[in-house]
Amino acid sequence: MKSRKKTIILIILVGIVICCGGIWLFLSRYFFYDKYNVHAQKAVMDTLSERYHQEFELLSTEFETKAVGTEGAGYVHMWTYALQDEQGRQFRAYERLYGLVEKGDGNFHASDYFNYIDDTYGQLCIEESFDNQFDLSPYRQEKGNRLDEPEWEDYLFTCEKDHADETAKLLTEFYFKETELWDDGCLKCLVKDEEGETLFSYFWWDVTRELQKQEKEITDQTVYAYILQELEN
Repeated sequence: MKSRKKTIILIILVGIVICCGGIWLFLSRYFFYDKYNVHAQKAVMDTLSERYHQEFELLSTEFETKAVGTEGAGYVHMWTYALQDEQGRQFRAYERLYGLVEKGDGNFHASDYFNYIDDTYGQLCIEESFDNQFDLSPYRQEKGNRLDEPEWEDYLFTCEKDHADETAKLLTEFYFKETELWDDGCLKCLVKDEEGETLFSYFWWDVTRELQKQEKEITDQTVYAYILQELEN
C-alpha cells in the first residue's frame, strides 16, 4: 500500500513538473520578451519580406534589456537578428518593445510587435548602388545603440551654408536610386545645418506624395527643386 501511494505521489509530482515546464515553454515562446519569442521573429521576417520583396535567412538571434531615460522610467527590450539575403549579403534587423519592468515583461498580442522594427539592409543596398560614385559611409548612422529614440535615421548629412544645392543634388540621386531598388522607399535621412538644427527630413514617400499633391511630374528637376526649396526655407 505504501509503495502504491509513493508511486501515485511520484506520478503527480512528475505531472506537475511537466505541466510547469510546458507553461514556461509556452510563455517563453508566446509571451515573455526573451530570445525565443516567436512573435518578435515573425514580425521582423514579415516586415522585411514586405519591405524588400524577398525572403531572408535567419542566422542568429540576440536579446537584451536595458533601462532607458531616467532611473526607473522604463526599459527597452531589443532583439537583434543577423540575416542574409539570397546573394549571401549579411545585415542586421532590430525589434524593440518598451516596458516598465526589467524581467518578466511580455505580450500576447502579435500585432504589437510590428511597432519598432528597423534594419541595415537598406543601407547595404543603397551603398552598393552608389558604388564608387559617392561614399556614404561617413554619413551612415549605426543602428542598435540609441535605444530611447523612437526612430533611427539611416544617414545624417550636414548642409553647409551656401551649399544647399550640393545636398539637394545628392538627395535627388538618393531618391531615384531608391526608386530603382524598391517600389517605395525605406531609407530615412536627416539633414542638419552647421549648428545642428534640422533643415530637412528625407523619406522617399514624403517626397513622392508632395510632388503628387502639387500635380508635378516626377523628374530629376522637380525632385531637386522640391528638396532645395525645403533646405533653403
